[in-house]
Amino acid sequence: MASTVSVIVLNFNGAAILPRCLDHVLAQTRRADEILVVDNASSDGSDAVLAAYAARGVRAVTSPRNLGCAGGRNLGVQAARGDVIAFMDNDGYADRRWLEATVAALDADAGLGAVAPLVFFDRQPLVLNGAGGTLSRRGYGGDHCFQEPYEFARPPTLVLYPMGCGMVVRRQVLDAMGGFDEALFNYYDDVEVGLWSWRLALRVECVPAAWVDHGFSASDAINRNKVALCERNRIRTVLKYFPTHLLPAWLLHELGSLLWPRAAWQWAIPWRSWGWNAAHLASTWRLRRRFAPQRGRFESLLAPTWGSYPPPRPTNHLTPPPALAAAGATIAFDDGAAPQLGYGWYPVEVDGAQPMRWTAAAAAAFVRVPAATTRLACTWRAARGDQEVRLRLRRLDDLQAVWEWSEVPGTAWNDVGTACVVPAGAYELHILSSPAAGDSAGRELGVGVARLALT
Repeated sequence: MASTVSVIVLNFNGAAILPRCLDHVLAQTRRADEILVVDNASSDGSDAVLAAYAARGVRAVTSPRNLGCAGGRNLGVQAARGDVIAFMDNDGYADRRWLEATVAALDADAGLGAVAPLVFFDRQPLVLNGAGGTLSRRGYGGDHCFQEPYEFARPPTLVLYPMGCGMVVRRQVLDAMGGFDEALFNYYDDVEVGLWSWRLALRVECVPAAWVDHGFSASDAINRNKVALCERNRIRTVLKYFPTHLLPAWLLHELGSLLWPRAAWQWAIPWRSWGWNAAHLASTWRLRRRFAPQRGRFESLLAPTWGSYPPPRPTNHLTPPPALAAAGATIAFDDGAAPQLGYGWYPVEVDGAQPMRWTAAAAAAFVRVPAATTRLACTWRAARGDQEVRLRLRRLDDLQAVWEWSEVPGTAWNDVGTACVVPAGAYELHILSSPAAGDSAGRELGVGVARLALT
């Protein structure tokens, strides 16, 4: 039997972006049975936008005060009639097949409790924001495939939780939760969906056929309020949900972290977060007793680290776009290389006296050759001795490579050259390393590159 589907869009002062969000929801190939917009006491004219969309079947659910993400979602769920609830943020722009793909997955498999789409950066549409998420053993949340180029991303099937922007959930899971924990206000509410799904012995999976572009209208900057909310909610989430046998080691790490050196503005955050959680221990204990995670164990889906998650990621130089007009046939991978770089590059560092950059497993750069070239030369070293590094060139308007070459560079710096016959023009250069290597900082490293030239 096909599910009935309610789409809930959460809005706070999003009058400038809400129409685009709703237009995408209304254009779905699998039409929602109802679309609700929960307005969290906006003061920017969002009410006029909602009035305009009422004629198209969008129903407004208004709150006299800002209930935050958790409280707003609860208000929407209470008003919704569907047995499947799809959540969208006002800065989320769903591909036309988002609902079709996610609801079909739930209808086809009664063992699924929630599904996660692929979420892309709206301003970097080739790069993933996430493909479902997980927690470290400290409770730090992070998204799988964060800042990975779609072409080379490897989204997991099973995930601990779906990202809130675009997650689609059985009402059965939300009913078992008893609603989102409104003490969280914002952040970690999507984690609850995943943990309760696994508690009910229902899986959470990523559905790669479902896409959402995420605009980050106000959430892309790291600010004090966000850091403080994430820290206090992380602690509360662990205390509510983590198995008892993990808590002693977790508490030891927490004690040690209180003494870590930090920037001045960050120093008070962990102390205040623990103070807030101490004041809320009674409600935390009540929720922990309700959860009692005997049935669906989720430990295997935790990231096996006591640090933050995700680990350090390469920088993607796609906003602003690479300066292709100024690109040349030679790249020295120092600070001046940034205008020619795409995705997959770590910051400049010095290895001996050699300025260089490490790539991730996949990296891209842009080159422009003024005349036909016959040779490519580069100075590089691998992160591990058995790495094969593949170079390939393709035109900017074509997905097919016009040239490809592979080498096992070795871990010492070396200069290599090879024939490379391509006509004049602008090209995207891919540097693909397999297997990637991990370092002590948790980075996934490909090859270190100091210089590359087409002549």
